[in-house]
Amino acid sequence: MGIPFFFKNMQTTDLRASPTIAKRAVLIGTVLIIANSYWIAYVEMIWHTAHLTTVAMSVNVMFGILAMTLLNIGVRRISPRIALEPRDLLVVYSMLAVGSAFSGHDCIPRLMGLIPYAFRFATPENDWEALLFHHLPEWLVVKHPKTVNDFYEGEVNFFTEGYVQYWIVPILAWSAVIFLLMLIFLCLTALLRKQWIENEKLAYPIIQIPLEITTNRHIFRNRLLWIGFGIAMGINLLNGLQFFFPVLPEIPVRKYNLNIYFTQKPWNAMGSTPLRFHPYLIGFSFILPLDLAFSCTFFYLMKKAQLLFGSTVGISTLQGYPFFGEQGAGALLALLAIACWSGRKHFASVMRQVIRPNPAEAKTEAISPRSAVITLAVCLLLLAVFCVRGGMSLWAFAIFIGIYLAIVVGLTRMRAELGPPMHAIGYLTPQYMMISLLGTRRLRAGNLTMLSLLNWLSGASYASFRTHPMPEQLEAFKLAERTGIRNRTMFTVLVIASLVGILSSLVLYPYAIYSEGVAAGSEQIHAGGADTYNFLSSWLVNPKPTDWLATSVLGLTFAANLGIMFLRSRFVWCPLHPAGYVIGVAPGTTDVIWFPLLLAMITKWLILKHGGINAYRKAVPFFIGLVLGEALMGCFWPLLSLVLRSAVYSWI
Repeated sequence: MGIPFFFKNMQTTDLRASPTIAKRAVLIGTVLIIANSYWIAYVEMIWHTAHLTTVAMSVNVMFGILAMTLLNIGVRRISPRIALEPRDLLVVYSMLAVGSAFSGHDCIPRLMGLIPYAFRFATPENDWEALLFHHLPEWLVVKHPKTVNDFYEGEVNFFTEGYVQYWIVPILAWSAVIFLLMLIFLCLTALLRKQWIENEKLAYPIIQIPLEITTNRHIFRNRLLWIGFGIAMGINLLNGLQFFFPVLPEIPVRKYNLNIYFTQKPWNAMGSTPLRFHPYLIGFSFILPLDLAFSCTFFYLMKKAQLLFGSTVGISTLQGYPFFGEQGAGALLALLAIACWSGRKHFASVMRQVIRPNPAEAKTEAISPRSAVITLAVCLLLLAVFCVRGGMSLWAFAIFIGIYLAIVVGLTRMRAELGPPMHAIGYLTPQYMMISLLGTRRLRAGNLTMLSLLNWLSGASYASFRTHPMPEQLEAFKLAERTGIRNRTMFTVLVIASLVGILSSLVLYPYAIYSEGVAAGSEQIHAGGADTYNFLSSWLVNPKPTDWLATSVLGLTFAANLGIMFLRSRFVWCPLHPAGYVIGVAPGTTDVIWFPLLLAMITKWLILKHGGINAYRKAVPFFIGLVLGEALMGCFWPLLSLVLRSAVYSWI
């Protein structure tokens, strides 16, 4: 599956004139990452609004590249010599995307919450002091009473009032973990790059709009683009003003929900079924493959049917039913298994390169296969030392990291191939799978403690892996391939972006929290701590055996999705895809995207059916305009919140 034909047809800039990038592009990317970390600290972490990084094509990153592109157009007219080239703009985009991944909504904000949480919320009723405290590694948490109390109360200065001495060790320890993981992801990306970019030529839908607006000099002259832009911007402008002045009318983009019509049993078991009309999601969904949109919608409705069936026949009370986590895991692992089988020749070639390197071939790679494998092994070893030092057994670490990396690589493949607008995969975490497969008795307290402390790496349990850096890294290499940037140059740029993103967030986030305090609405901070220690205490107090039923569901779903992939390979008309299964059965955030996907799918199908390819090409700028318009106003209000020091209208 290649690049959508509209984007092939409209690119007019010569992207391969020079493989070099401007150093100032890296400097601009670095500055924007730091500014972005400060912004996310308040908007997403403290005030829990805007949710800019919860979608696959992060709204803050899209806003950043749009603003940089428009500014660059102005600079080019005044002084062409200092203007950035398209490849430089895409370097800035890649840096900001990777720098935002771990610092975004679901990751480091949750880490901030778990570090002091146990020592704030331990009570005689939960008996955490006796149950948990002696298991917690002191170098990963903060327990000094005043430091913990002021973390939640705020109105103090983190840097000048003595708090740094209690935070420095946990910050350094966790920053080492994050950077090691970033290197692991980069090495895996480097090993997979050739197969998934050059050999299979996957579609990478998510990068198409940034690529189009930075490389096509005529796109901003298209009237349909500005019509879409105006509609999306107008909706967000009016709704943002209505937030401050309730007398104004509101355009209800997120008001309607079908659950008001299903209030009696068994229909009420289907739960919330919202009808969202977000221009950003509709515009982005329009450029996605039709089979992805159909699969997500089909399996979303299948999920509702399972809930309805369970209530009707009385099995909804069965523990774990309907096993959405296991179903998602089975589908994702099937997708990964097929991808590995398809790339078996490439992996054999990589192993030959590791044993007998070919210098000429290695020069074209981001890092030579031998160096990638050695770096990967060293990082895994250091990560194992960290976990064993924290109380985890080596065998438990091996299972944990194996499951975690399998999920991450499967997620990256899913996003590269089909690019879902959100890729939250609820309850699909290494911890969840290990507890189902092994139970808690075999794992023992030390393993359970480290598993709970590492839970933040997967994000919220109901929306796991909603933000992650590895898909962003692979997309950056795809942009490098499209624009002629050397892979080694992009590798270096991504290492810089990772370092800056990690350090800026781990320094600025404690500063923001100690300045503002933890509000009641700071959901990710509270949830990061609550999930960690509630899971741990429940595992210790109520041991669980292996869940054979859940494991069977995982195996059956794996086999079913292998069958779906077999059908796709034999019948071109088969519209189902395991990626749609993963997204469709995920709880929570799929409710947000299913209706925009359905609207975009029907619109695209009708245009192609009645107008053909030419009509589709003409329509695409309108939908790009929807994305850009909501990105602009969707980020204007959160920027204003930094001035007002309070929450404002949220686009989603």
